[in-house]
Amino acid sequence: MESKTLHIDTGVASYTLNDAVTICFNPTDLVFIERLFSTFGDLDAKQNEIKADVEKLFAEINAGGDKRKLWDYMREKDAEMRTAIDSALGAPVCDALFGKLSMYAIANGLPVWANLLLGIIDEVDTTYVNEQKLTDSRIRKYSSKYHK
Repeated sequence: MESKTLHIDTGVASYTLNDAVTICFNPTDLVFIERLFSTFGDLDAKQNEIKADVEKLFAEINAGGDKRKLWDYMREKDAEMRTAIDSALGAPVCDALFGKLSMYAIANGLPVWANLLLGIIDEVDTTYVNEQKLTDSRIRKYSSKYHK
């Protein structure tokens, strides 16, 4: 008996980020979306904590403290940020995309980590709306065909 093959569309798409790294995900996968939004929320909260900590460290430096404490702290937080984002995206993205650039560096008014996640969130939003439009018409087509 001959075996047939069915190719099932999973909606997984490849996205190349700044010609540096490619990630694959289905932008309508609610598990991926939840992980993305959860990570964004966690990192946004960390951003505020880090801002407060940096202000304290600058005050210590201004009072004659050791500047290395600030640099060590920022390297530690940068590493944590990279791990969280790579985990959320399911791929080692940060080193390839940002190299040695700090995840807290600012570009276009936001930290680069936020630009990355917001760019993906924008893609998720756009794709989800488009897929919903396709789903409705396709379901109607098959419903009318088989529910006679």
